[in-house]
Amino acid sequence: MEQLSVKSRPIPLFSGSGENLFREHGTMRQYRRHSLIYSPGDSATHIYMVGHGEVKISRYTSDGRELTLDHLGAGGIFGEMEILLGRPRESQALTRTESVIHMMERETLFALIEDNAHFGMWLTRVMSVRQARMENRLESLLFKSATGKVAQVLLKLAHEHGEETQGGTLINYPITHQEIGNLIATTRETVSYAFMEFRQRGLISTKQRKTIILDLDELGEVALS
Repeated sequence: MEQLSVKSRPIPLFSGSGENLFREHGTMRQYRRHSLIYSPGDSATHIYMVGHGEVKISRYTSDGRELTLDHLGAGGIFGEMEILLGRPRESQALTRTESVIHMMERETLFALIEDNAHFGMWLTRVMSVRQARMENRLESLLFKSATGKVAQVLLKLAHEHGEETQGGTLINYPITHQEIGNLIATTRETVSYAFMEFRQRGLISTKQRKTIILDLDELGEVALS
């Protein structure tokens, strides 16, 4: 089998899923909840993949407000942009839960992209899917009302973490009003006001800091506004 040497480490060129190649040529590290993986200004030395858990990617505005760019679960790739552009880190990566993260060195990444077309295509698809998701979020931030943006977040959470109960769709995912505000570039107070309005209209109920959606269809209409 043909070998490619990077930093004196042989890299076998074989076909397989992109995730498998990443695990094969990367290293694994466990992180506790709320652990910082990298922060703005750090040198971009690795690309990362979430093996288990969840990672939040965010930036801070000039006035100190946090803007959440993405939440990544198992299989999510992050940290590649600054490596490909040759720049220091521009965002912050923080674990939301206890997480297992696979790390790949920059030189190894470039070698795999150059010598394994399958890996390069896989990485391109992952980046394209995320780019499309970010563009949809940007459209929502620009054109939707505040209540529409909050409703959209709740619908997304219900789709990804919802559990059907007798009382409605329980969002089994811990998230604060502040975190929702960071996702949609608004304040915690605005999110709290939207929740109050939704409760008054009978669209949601809250119990023990968890949200239950009572009317998915009507909340979907709000999300379009």
